[in-house]
Amino acid sequence: MKLDAYGLSDIGRKRQNNQDSYLLNDKAKLYGVADGMGGHVGGEVASKLAVDTLNKVFSYTSRSFDSASYLVKAIQEANNIIYEKAVQTPSLKGMGTTVTCLLFSYDTVFIAHVGDSRAYFIREGMIWQLSQDHSLVSEQMVSGGATALRNIITRSVGYDRQVEVDLYTKKVAAGDIYLLCSDGLYGFVNHKEMARVACSFPLAAAAKKFIELANQRGGDDNITAILVKVEEI
Repeated sequence: MKLDAYGLSDIGRKRQNNQDSYLLNDKAKLYGVADGMGGHVGGEVASKLAVDTLNKVFSYTSRSFDSASYLVKAIQEANNIIYEKAVQTPSLKGMGTTVTCLLFSYDTVFIAHVGDSRAYFIREGMIWQLSQDHSLVSEQMVSGGATALRNIITRSVGYDRQVEVDLYTKKVAAGDIYLLCSDGLYGFVNHKEMARVACSFPLAAAAKKFIELANQRGGDDNITAILVKVEEI
């Protein structure tokens, strides 16, 4: 499988630091976005620990493993490391992070997800959201309720001793584009715009356009986007 990938992160216009981190590991065909939470310092520490752990775990392994279970275990390992770091460092108490990542293997992509960052799939100008937000507002919508608390996430990596990881699988085809992003992007750029930009520009230019659009519309949060295009199987 031949992939083309590009990632970009921006502090936005309102935040004092960037608590988003992202991972591009072309050798392992592993890509991820992490959006940290937990005070001024904690979120930044948590998201960086998450992507560093994933990168390290997949840097020392071969293709003989079971991709799905290995990906889940890697996120659980990141959870352990972040949780223990918070226990040992009082100023980091309560930190955690979203993690949404893609692992490509043969003709399949594995999508692992915790939190409210998102994974999208784009084909022939159409876009589908692959991940389900672990947020209060999302769960209320599913149950038919309503809430004004839009920024409360119900599951994160590192906040609790254990974490449940959602895992999805999808067959890939040449020409497919996958988008990973933090809520600083999808909160300001709608699905139709995402599909149009991803299909109209090279990946690097598309990522820059996403950042530009989100900032033009307020830039209230950190903004991170990763685009991965399947060039050939």
